[in-house]
Amino acid sequence: METASAEARADRTRYYDGLSAAAHAATLRWRDEALSIDRVDGGEGGGRELAVWPLARLSIGEIDPDGRVALSCKGQPGRVSMDAAALPPRIAARIATPRTRRRQYLGWTLVGVVSLGLAFALVVRLPAVAATLVPRSVENHLGEMVETVVVNQHRVCVNADGQRALEQLEARLAGAAGIAQPIRLVVIDSKTVNAVTLPGARMVIMRGLLQEVDSADQLAGVMAHETGHIARRDPVVALIRGAGISLVSTTLGINLGIADVSSLAGQLVNLSYSRDMERLADANGVAYLQASGLRSDGLAGFFALTSRKHGNAGSTVEFLSDHPRIADREKRSQGSPLGESALTPKQWAAVRGMCGKP
Repeated sequence: METASAEARADRTRYYDGLSAAAHAATLRWRDEALSIDRVDGGEGGGRELAVWPLARLSIGEIDPDGRVALSCKGQPGRVSMDAAALPPRIAARIATPRTRRRQYLGWTLVGVVSLGLAFALVVRLPAVAATLVPRSVENHLGEMVETVVVNQHRVCVNADGQRALEQLEARLAGAAGIAQPIRLVVIDSKTVNAVTLPGARMVIMRGLLQEVDSADQLAGVMAHETGHIARRDPVVALIRGAGISLVSTTLGINLGIADVSSLAGQLVNLSYSRDMERLADANGVAYLQASGLRSDGLAGFFALTSRKHGNAGSTVEFLSDHPRIADREKRSQGSPLGESALTPKQWAAVRGMCGKP
């Protein structure tokens, strides 16, 4: 243990408590694990302990031209100004010289460049892998912004009974998909025949879809399909594929002048999934319906319905645009009529009337 014999000279050592501008003459006692700062004022209360700082959290600044150095403790207010020459050798050895600091800066710069290069390689080569590197907090923030972009353009349809019915149905599907995060579900008053998934486990259903489907089971088929996208984090994968460099740079806190997060929101609204993503979401959707104990032929029924109404191209149905051919999807999505109906007649009526236009 280093005792008072290793004390810094009180006439040159000053302690600032961080609460006022007052400077206190101080004596420093260096112990094995901590630094004790004692007040030296020559009057009553002299020698009173002002602070105890663990050496593991001690931070040491550079030596100034006057040969003085500043000490501070991470997580505690206050600082000490003292002669660098009064530091014990084991503490003085921790002072970084300008040359050492340059090496540290170069080292961290190299680490940053390599990390960014690896991230870009993942974005270009393996979007699905890169998506797993996006923190959930970032994904949730993106989802919140994109939802604002989508929802602010339309009226949100509010109906307690209909909303509750949809949320209960989606909870069953999410449970079958093994999704732990609660899924946020919003219905908007848009004539577009579509339902979209957003980052952060969010789903937006449009009035046009509610009016297009013939039954609750067809709606459940579409919702199960969208749940498949959420389970595999497809919105983030698609975003990285379409705007990956911007996303990675923003996630790492680097402004490359390419795009910021707010511009990514507008891009995500217009993203489309790959055909492989769509095929997998169709197959998984049917599986989720079956695992939920629901009849699983609703998605194929929806494809058959839209094919009859709009032809195989389905050009007026946004849910089907840029996707595999409707006839092919119908064949691959054949489920079973066995199982519960997705909603009761009363629940289905509430859902159909959510936007006031049943």
